[in-house]
Amino acid sequence: MTEFAQDTVKPNLDNPAAPRVLQWLPAAFLLAVVGVGAVLALTSKGTRTFPTGQDVVTGQWMGTYEKTNLDPGVPWRDASVNLWGGLNYRLFNEARDGAVIGKDGWLFTNEEFQTSKTDAAEIAGKVAYIKQVRDDLAKGGAKLVVALIPAKVRVYADELGSMKVPEMNALLYENFRQQLVAAGIPAPNLAADFEAAKSQGDLFFHTDTHWTPLGAQVAAQALAPVVKELGLDLPAATYQASKKPPVKRSGDLLRYVPVPEGEGPAPDTVQEAVYTRTDTGGGGLLGSDPLAVTLVGTSYSAVSKNNVWHFDGVLSKVLGTEVLNAAQEGKGPIVPMRGYLKSQDRKDNPPQVVVWEIPERFLRVDYEVKK
Repeated sequence: MTEFAQDTVKPNLDNPAAPRVLQWLPAAFLLAVVGVGAVLALTSKGTRTFPTGQDVVTGQWMGTYEKTNLDPGVPWRDASVNLWGGLNYRLFNEARDGAVIGKDGWLFTNEEFQTSKTDAAEIAGKVAYIKQVRDDLAKGGAKLVVALIPAKVRVYADELGSMKVPEMNALLYENFRQQLVAAGIPAPNLAADFEAAKSQGDLFFHTDTHWTPLGAQVAAQALAPVVKELGLDLPAATYQASKKPPVKRSGDLLRYVPVPEGEGPAPDTVQEAVYTRTDTGGGGLLGSDPLAVTLVGTSYSAVSKNNVWHFDGVLSKVLGTEVLNAAQEGKGPIVPMRGYLKSQDRKDNPPQVVVWEIPERFLRVDYEVKK
């Protein structure tokens, strides 16, 4: 069972087991940096140059001043931030705000630990919007399947050590999924599939927020029978997977541990799989068949230089049909779907089914779905 705590995780600077000097060291360090930085900043020419033509009431003036004058005018700003981050990691085994350090080099995003009084309303709004999307797609004869990706901390709670996640998040995944199922929206229990597949290898990178190629493969294999049960006539395509040599990969969470290479968590090792279509067909406008399956989602699916998991490729392979990838990086799950529904891609390739990849860690985040 996953163990949950009552409160959002906070930095534990009051560790009674630590020497007394370490308990007041953070405050002394920060006061020294602030004091020296303030003197140097006030004597810098850049900080005495003010923007013109900017609206003060809306905060435009202040934002411009901070970005173009104040931040560059503070000597050693970045060096000071990184120095403190390094000391905080070495002395207290803590990362900068944005990440949580677990055991054995495991890092987690702090998004998976946060809670708010507005969470219930936000989650209800997302369920309502997903129903709207289902109805919109149904007007064009398409089905919706939701790939709800469990949070990394849910799958690897045993790698947290003494850290725990809020108790109110314990049932978040299953409650949300059951609301979709009750609305007639297929949403397989990927959390259970991931738990069962942990013995096969790492499903998430140790130092990254994203899943590994194996994690993407497990999700695709769980989704395939759900899509096939819809009884659709999908144009056939065959794919071959070839693996690249293993390489080291530094994850996006390592930027919250500003220490020299070799002193912090070790980079991950990844063996990227490349999926190549092997039959003579080709979907889309230039091919003989339209693309009947569309994948919409986040950076877990989007084509980018950082994507080594190729969820669209493995999904095409296990479904036996070419998948149109309409996912977008860095915009959460709502914005890409909103864009896809109005896109030329949808008009050119009317889907039979849309697979919507939604990470659990985004369920409580406001993406203004009503806009």
